Amino acid sequence: MIGNKKIVGVCLTKIHDATRSDYVNRLHHLAQKADIKLIFFNSFVDFYNNDAFDEGARSVYSLINYELLDALVVVYDSFYNRNVASGIVRNARMNDIPVILVNGEEDGCWSILADYETAFKNVMRHVIAEHNVTDTVFIAGNRDNDPDSVIRISCYREVLEESGIPYDEERVFYGGYWDDPARLIAYDLVSNGKKPPQAIFCANDYMALAVCKELALHGYSVPEDVIVTGFDGVPEAEHFAPTLTTCCMDMEALAELTVQAVAAACGGEQPCGLQYSYAANISESCGCRKYTQDDFRDIASDLFHTIHEMEEHEDFEYNWIDRMLEISDMNELSATLSGCMLENSYVCLNSDFVSSAMELSREKENTQLFSDEMMLISSVYSGVETRREAKIARTSMVPDLEGWLKDDSSYILSSIYVGGKVCGYYAVRTNNIPYCKHKIKRVLKTINIAFNVAINHFSQMKLRQSMERAAFTNVVTGMPNLKGAVKWFEEFTAQPESHSKTISVSVYGLPKYNYLLENYGVDIAEDAMRFVSEALKLANQTDCYIAQCADDEFVVVNYYEDPTTISDVIYKATTTFFGIIEGYNSTSGKEYFVEVNCGCTVVNSGWEGSLEGFIKFANSEMYMNRLKQGSGEVIKENIASKEHYQLFEVLIAKNMFSYHFQPIVSAKTGEIYAYEALMRTDPSIGMNPLQVLSTAKEYHRLYDIEKATLFNIMARYAEDRDSFGGHMVFINTIPGHFLNDDDINVLTERYGEYLDSFVYELTEQDTVSDDELNAMRRLGGNSGASQIAIDDYGTGHSNIVNLMRYAPQIIKIDRFLITDIHKDQNKQMFVRSTIEFARLNGIKVLAEGVETSNELRMVIDLGVDLVQGYYTARPAPQPIPAIPDDIRKEIQEANPLY
Repeated sequence: MIGNKKIVGVCLTKIHDATRSDYVNRLHHLAQKADIKLIFFNSFVDFYNNDAFDEGARSVYSLINYELLDALVVVYDSFYNRNVASGIVRNARMNDIPVILVNGEEDGCWSILADYETAFKNVMRHVIAEHNVTDTVFIAGNRDNDPDSVIRISCYREVLEESGIPYDEERVFYGGYWDDPARLIAYDLVSNGKKPPQAIFCANDYMALAVCKELALHGYSVPEDVIVTGFDGVPEAEHFAPTLTTCCMDMEALAELTVQAVAAACGGEQPCGLQYSYAANISESCGCRKYTQDDFRDIASDLFHTIHEMEEHEDFEYNWIDRMLEISDMNELSATLSGCMLENSYVCLNSDFVSSAMELSREKENTQLFSDEMMLISSVYSGVETRREAKIARTSMVPDLEGWLKDDSSYILSSIYVGGKVCGYYAVRTNNIPYCKHKIKRVLKTINIAFNVAINHFSQMKLRQSMERAAFTNVVTGMPNLKGAVKWFEEFTAQPESHSKTISVSVYGLPKYNYLLENYGVDIAEDAMRFVSEALKLANQTDCYIAQCADDEFVVVNYYEDPTTISDVIYKATTTFFGIIEGYNSTSGKEYFVEVNCGCTVVNSGWEGSLEGFIKFANSEMYMNRLKQGSGEVIKENIASKEHYQLFEVLIAKNMFSYHFQPIVSAKTGEIYAYEALMRTDPSIGMNPLQVLSTAKEYHRLYDIEKATLFNIMARYAEDRDSFGGHMVFINTIPGHFLNDDDINVLTERYGEYLDSFVYELTEQDTVSDDELNAMRRLGGNSGASQIAIDDYGTGHSNIVNLMRYAPQIIKIDRFLITDIHKDQNKQMFVRSTIEFARLNGIKVLAEGVETSNELRMVIDLGVDLVQGYYTARPAPQPIPAIPDDIRKEIQEANPLY
């Protein structure tokens, strides 16, 4: 109690419901007369779905400060999920607060229960006795776990038996208290020439009204042909034609009992049960009294006024929603919130909202959903200007507590949330609940939209920053990649003093990287790269820049004020580095060795040139060092040396390519959808695919690779079609080097009957001309235009304009976005938006690079159509007929639609 006022909390859902708002309004006015101030803790959802949105909505009940409350009222039957109501009761009792349950019972609580059974039975007795009815049907609520359905069916059975009418379970149906299921039941009762029953008793008014409408569609009149009754006494029942025979709750009596119970509980009396009654309202739908209420014109006038106000308020809110779509900072958010709110209302915002929206702060270790201190944003229509630094303590619950205690208003509080993320709450101070109820719901939806837009903006901003950083960072080692190194070197070059320094550029290559990858898997290969990167950091700690310039190669740039120290620095760095490598190889117990080669070039002060050029010189030194060592190892460096080119010529001339095939799997069934053909070369050549492409690019021979790829894969498919099981094959193409018309004609002549079995993959690292696109689309075989897949989507090369231009059938989301996606909400948001866009445009989405069970389950949850990666199946020389059974089963179990 504060002063002479008792403070009472009322927990409920859907305060805008007609019946509930009638009770709340009566309770408000009676409480004011009894010096009781009410705070309504309201959710506009009743927790039917039990999802993240329900979790956000229920947070309003955690606002309750029991130290300020004298009692708590819980409108128990407003909660579909009774566990939520029970949790509220449990917290109140733990804080020694008396609890009054409306239409509910729990140990240690006051309970106010309805005696509706007498009135409900009297309605059915009246119909049977006064209208000589013997053929009846009952439409109950929910079939399972619904005590109200059990009670109402029991009433129906009792009335039948006392009237001498046999009870038949097959004449009991379940409409779930909804109009659509009730319509279907009515349709089934009268369709195909069936004779309808004399009377249909319904467990609530909404089902009864739906039954009346459905009967009318089939030419049956109520009550002339069929009697229909309901239960609840909703306002529409009174204005329907015919007016509905039903049972009505005495709202004034319920509100009076609530106030009495609050007074008794606050006075220290022990909890007990109170009861109020329903009344049978016999009306036109059973054939009795005609409608005698006041002129319909008065009612219609009130309804038109209400509808007009609702339309005006909707337009008002829609205008603010349009502005909200442009929110990009907190100033704009605050301004739009102030403008869209009702008079005498406030947004109480978590003080850490901005940092949590950008996900810069760690998750709270405790379960507190609202910050101890809340930022306060007032409605511009309240006549009070909110200072930017205005605050409210969470424990106060309501703004201007002292002023509120002096007037005749109540507060209505509802959570502001985006999914499960709680942002704050909306507080409305009003003494006219019927007028405000729908407006509060509409404003709260508008506010939630504003926060949704703001959070998405902040999150996307962070995602863009993350992706920009990722574009310059190797995802495995966390080191700068070649792009990052080039960017750094350009900045280094732009500083005049840099050119006065001597620099050395050292490259460290792992010649057996691909051997590790192909024989031990991606995890082992990546572990090796991480180990080498850490060793390089230990060996090069000052005056240097380290980057991973390729999958199997690192670069170290040292800069020297004193050029006489170059030899000592390089000697010390290489000795330390190779000492770490030798130590690892001798003690690791692995089946393999981590082998590293090194090459270095020194550039004197006054230098000019690019980092890529210096790396090429260092690569040449590394190659020469390997030859001097006489290791006989396969050459693995990226520089397109003359020796490389000679090997490349042999590769092309003798067509020494081979191909492995990795399954692409349905994310719904786990069945193989297609295979991707991946280039391999004869071991005697000693060049991996990246080196082949690098050499081809260096010597302008990419067209030869493109031609060999298309002809070889199609030849393989034609020769051994059965091994592919009728599945399609994805072929990587090289933008800017697609086949010319002569070669397309030859390809079509040889393999025309198989062309509709191929999907052509494009990346956007290079521009694809319209002529190339048209040529590619010609290779569609019998199905018409060919199928196109966009590869590496999301790496920064792709954009919506090109996506619409290419009109692909499939988008392949890049591995960077899939790696650890289950831990990264930004990646999840990007992938989810990509899937939504793809679905709207009839495009399938493929997640590539799926390496773990967690990644698999997450991309399935997000809704991808296809999956590819080492976790489902590795590339193999022969197409495998199916992925492992345990992985296929995991996909099926993870897919809710399977």
